[in-house]
Amino acid sequence: MDSDAPGEASLRITVDLDISDPEAVRSYALFRAPTPEHAAMAAGNLYTALAIAMDPRRVAADVPGVRFLLAKVEAAEGHGTADQPGRVPADTGIGEDAVAALLEASDRVAGVPLELLGYSGDAEEGERGLSRHRARVLAGLLWHAAAAMTDELFNDIALLRSRGATAADIDETFVIDNLPPQFAHHYDSRFAARFLTVCVDLSRNLVSGWKEPTCVAQELAVRCLLADAEFLVEQLELGPELPPDWMSMLERAFLADAGSMMLYDPSMDGFEAGSEAGPQVMPSMRFDDWFRPFRPGAPVPPYAYPE
Repeated sequence: MDSDAPGEASLRITVDLDISDPEAVRSYALFRAPTPEHAAMAAGNLYTALAIAMDPRRVAADVPGVRFLLAKVEAAEGHGTADQPGRVPADTGIGEDAVAALLEASDRVAGVPLELLGYSGDAEEGERGLSRHRARVLAGLLWHAAAAMTDELFNDIALLRSRGATAADIDETFVIDNLPPQFAHHYDSRFAARFLTVCVDLSRNLVSGWKEPTCVAQELAVRCLLADAEFLVEQLELGPELPPDWMSMLERAFLADAGSMMLYDPSMDGFEAGSEAGPQVMPSMRFDDWFRPFRPGAPVPPYAYPE
């Protein structure tokens, strides 16, 4: 069907509520009940009362270009969006003493020099010790953010596969939600699985030695890694334990020449469609080229490699 032509449509909306005054809900439902039968049902069941109290016509009342026909409201116990099974952030296993856990994990991050994370060996002794502590906490943060990103991507893949949907159809993904939104209709379970492989490959750099991303998708994986790190910082209140400008410092270190960051700039929307839209040295930013190696011999996992 032509999406620009008139046609039939339906909406499926889930609204989570907390019922603070059951009697007020019943009273309003009795007031709105269109028939004595509806009133009897509202009096006998709180969730039926809630359904009768709602006016679905208001959803479309202010939308131009549509005509309301019919609606059905069903209410049930529990939350339907917040309580989706499996849709919770990754269990990082960090524990109550977050700083101690991150310092312990930092010893595994042999691939990223502490100097790249803010350690200043030339500073005075007190400042030098503080910068080393903060750099180690940041290293451990990257370790746990990489683990969280991997775990959440498995959840994203399962969700997209179970719904037979793309990220444009749902808003419950974690990692995929950090990708450029204008391409969300391409983010299906197959794409998410390919993206997982480049994320895992990127995570290995924390141990084996940091290397520049090998394709656009891996540049975006860095962005997702930093987003997970930022989430952990807020969740665990780690701000004072990190270098003050840790995010911009990592962006400069890991994404200094990343043209893919322009994909997040609304003013550059559509630039990837034409080769003349960006600098001559910039690799193709077209969606179909996201997994294409930047240069001959650049490693891209076989599962992700362009067909």
